Amino acid sequence: MRTLTKPILNPRTVYLACISRVRNRQLKADLELVVDTIEADSVDYENYARTADWYLFDESDDVDGIVSQAEMEKVYTSRMAKKGTPGREYYNEIKESSTFNICPLCGHRTVEQVDHYLPKSKFPSLVVLPINLVPSCEKCNKIKLDDSPSNAEEQTLHPYYDDVTTHQWLFAEVRETSPASFRFFVRNVSAFDEELNARVNYHFETLELSVLYASQTGAFVSDIRHRLIDLHDRAGMDEVRSYLREEEETRSRNNVNSWQRAMFQALADSDWFCDGGFNA
Repeated sequence: MRTLTKPILNPRTVYLACISRVRNRQLKADLELVVDTIEADSVDYENYARTADWYLFDESDDVDGIVSQAEMEKVYTSRMAKKGTPGREYYNEIKESSTFNICPLCGHRTVEQVDHYLPKSKFPSLVVLPINLVPSCEKCNKIKLDDSPSNAEEQTLHPYYDDVTTHQWLFAEVRETSPASFRFFVRNVSAFDEELNARVNYHFETLELSVLYASQTGAFVSDIRHRLIDLHDRAGMDEVRSYLREEEETRSRNNVNSWQRAMFQALADSDWFCDGGFNA
């Protein structure tokens, strides 16, 4: 999981821009009537963010009984996410905000779209709220879909508010198979409280990150196999382990919870792998 700088876009400005070209007079009047609620809910969202209690936000089928969920959803799909619409510049700004265009939710795949942290199907007043919109890969967005938290522990990590990048919680172990394979898992961090540890694990399990990361390792290990053979032939398993530790350290400096760091750490910890398991 990668942290992102929170958008500084004004919720009222974004919303009014999105509805600026609505041609149906009655619909536009209704959409304008709820602008104060849109703004008030953005403040509530920020307040919930301070204690990571987004699950307390009430689900709804409409906004103020005036604008339906379906009508609000179209504000996003037809007036923000769609190319050439008045809200598209804000959509692009959010979509392009992730470093190296990497999905902050999985930390691996390329950003392709924007995800609603609280789903637009259940929280219509938040459909174009910038701090509720997160750049995402298609897979992470699809997995989350309409999932909404029912308690504090069942909340995925929020890239704008949750910083879990300073302590290692992602680990892996080598399976002595042919070829070598891996199991990725999460460990609790003593510096995190019980709720945050639960959320890290929930995020990891919900987005199926163990499967994603494990699927990347085969080709990666294959690419360094001949290097490992040369090192082992020259100086044995200690030389192999030293190289793997260097690779782990390099990746740890960049991202303490990257799957590559966890993989190299597990490889260096495995006597079986260091002493020729890479030839299995």
